[in-house]
Amino acid sequence: MSLLPDYDVIVWLNCNKFGEKLEKDILSSVEIEPYDKSEYDGVLDMHWGFETWDDAIRFSKYLQKFVKNPNLIFMKASDIKNSDVSIVYKDKR
Repeated sequence: MSLLPDYDVIVWLNCNKFGEKLEKDILSSVEIEPYDKSEYDGVLDMHWGFETWDDAIRFSKYLQKFVKNPNLIFMKASDIKNSDVSIVYKDKR
């Protein structure tokens, strides 16, 4: 049995003072905390889990307002069981 949610929204931010501000802006604008948050090699990786694909899509569409920020590197709504339907909103890796 997997402990990971079937539906996931993933956001990667640069770890710098601008990325820290963006992190605060994102976290203060949503009502749920990420279930996983880690920093590696100058990147903050945050994951929010959802019980339904519709909830993940709704949440990721809400976060789209942050996509133009250059400190947001990657954003994806992910269906763990069916990667073909996953949506990548930004990928500047």
